[in-house]
Amino acid sequence: MSSTEKLESLPAEATATEANLELASSNPPRPTPVPSVSLTVGVDAAAFETASQILQVITRYSLKRSTDTTAKADEGVMKYLAVIYSYVKAGASIPMALPGFPFKSPNSQEKVLGKLPDRAEELSLAHLNSICLSIKDIYPPGANLTIISDGLTYNDLLGVSDKDVWKYGETLRAIATAKGHKHIIFSRLQDLVTITLPEELDEMTYVANASNFRRALLNGFGSPDWTWETASQREDVQLTYKGYIKALGIDLQHMYNFKDDESGTRFRQGVEHIAQQMLARGDAFANAIGQKYKDYVRLSIHASTGAAKLSINLLPTESSYTTPWHCAVAYKLDGTTTTGRRADFDKDDSYELVYENERPSYYREKSPLLSWGTEKGGVVFEPIYPTGWFIRPTNGPWSMSLDDVNVEKVRSLCEINSPVILRGFVKKPNKEEFSKKAEEFGKPLKWNFGTLLEVKDRGSDTRGLNNVLSSEPMPFHYDGVFRTVRQTNESGEEVRVSTPPRFQIFLGATSSPKDTGYTLFASSTHIFKHLPGWLRLQDMAAMTWTVSTDAFRNIIIRELPLIKTHPTTGKPCLRYHEPWGTEKTAHLPTDVRIDGLEAADSEAICEAINTVLHDRRVVYFHSWDKGDVIVNDNTLMLHTRSEFISGADRELWRIHFD
Repeated sequence: MSSTEKLESLPAEATATEANLELASSNPPRPTPVPSVSLTVGVDAAAFETASQILQVITRYSLKRSTDTTAKADEGVMKYLAVIYSYVKAGASIPMALPGFPFKSPNSQEKVLGKLPDRAEELSLAHLNSICLSIKDIYPPGANLTIISDGLTYNDLLGVSDKDVWKYGETLRAIATAKGHKHIIFSRLQDLVTITLPEELDEMTYVANASNFRRALLNGFGSPDWTWETASQREDVQLTYKGYIKALGIDLQHMYNFKDDESGTRFRQGVEHIAQQMLARGDAFANAIGQKYKDYVRLSIHASTGAAKLSINLLPTESSYTTPWHCAVAYKLDGTTTTGRRADFDKDDSYELVYENERPSYYREKSPLLSWGTEKGGVVFEPIYPTGWFIRPTNGPWSMSLDDVNVEKVRSLCEINSPVILRGFVKKPNKEEFSKKAEEFGKPLKWNFGTLLEVKDRGSDTRGLNNVLSSEPMPFHYDGVFRTVRQTNESGEEVRVSTPPRFQIFLGATSSPKDTGYTLFASSTHIFKHLPGWLRLQDMAAMTWTVSTDAFRNIIIRELPLIKTHPTTGKPCLRYHEPWGTEKTAHLPTDVRIDGLEAADSEAICEAINTVLHDRRVVYFHSWDKGDVIVNDNTLMLHTRSEFISGADRELWRIHFD
């Protein structure tokens, strides 16, 4: 197939971003070279390189700068590179500080779903925790992010009660604990000021001292000579001011009774005055943070020039930037998210409002795939960050069994968004029952070992499966890349053709350790969103690759397409095997090359793909509970396994089906 034919075979989504593009198959794109840095005497080169990688991780989450903003990111990069370097050299965890998460917008009629954190905050905390986890992936001491609530700094200006600020903060902490976000730390205004308080701060004590907190902040850290006229000359202040004006106009629109033109003018003037008061208090708040957290990497929710702080996006959405306390979040069936006003989602017939803990929480794309088993109480669907769905019986674990699972709907759902995880349907794993259910999903695929594979650590007994039955980490791959048939090509040559299965179904025969032995899943839906700009989908559609290994009877497979069109959804999917050299495995290595390219070009493309595959905004880490059933689309997804302690109680059963 020619390059043009390959491009034309992709669905519209794959080519819609640019018109009349020519594929650069003979001259593939290359990353822009990074200028070398001459290190002065005494600089630890290894620590400097690690610090640079950590800063690159943080900047993945950057807030896109508006076109009218002066770019001073180089100043911030140099400042925080030095901060990070000092911690890396000492082998210490990287501390980051983020002011924010004050309280929900007071406009719950049109803007937000209520006064308490909902799925928007839950998604944001997962997104922020993933920054720390991504740093830990490359730097074992890891990182921690301290969220410093600024709720009491501003709430009285917006008519939000001190009690509501307390409840918002307590609910945030409960979410972080329930979801296991161990790298998120919370701080309140009380941690920035010195006033006499009881050792245990409860709701009543907090509310009683709220005014004291604010007074101590302004008295201790406010600038006596602060004026709006002077402060407004700073670009960062102007950017924040514009954001405040935009938000306050909606936040306060139902709080004050302004109807005619004259009063409308007074409302706008009042909004401007409140915004200026917020900036004055924000200056005191920033001064306090600067003293308390002066050696931290300072993150910000506000747009900035990049000189003094690193502005990040709190939500992994495809819509315009906002914060979780100023919006509602909506999940599409494919796992992508968007944000907006609740009033707009309420008017959109393609979405439905989902309640959690008897409160409205988020919007979800309507689909008949998200409802079955009603005769036994139905099931709960929970979207996973960053990909997949959890499905549980509504009436609790084991109120439904594997027999009750609607295979048609689960299979169809996993083709759109995988993995689909069924938890609470299997109390006691049974091979016969599992195999019987797999046959309902499709035609099971037989291998040399049979249909069902017991995946567990067998030490040096590979059983012809290389490192599959070990405790080693594995490369990202799709199952069956080495399952081939011999065919004759157009030149009359006999070649090996890869014939992978369409789906996998797993069952957790045991629970696995909670901090190791993860199964990792990466979706093409998210992979393509985060590839570097120089590696374009339309170029990748023209590429093929060759994989070779001494395992699986010394196999070599040539001209595998890097992009495959999904047989059901028509969307482009990445088909790839991560290169896995002798430095990564005690078993047989696997070599991967992009066809027709110089070695340096091939390595650059593979490295770019590898980086995205391990990006926490893309990959879901699954920790197994006994009885978990996972159905996964083997075309949409790539998957792998992290290492675990040899001999650990970790066993999965796997069946492939078409």
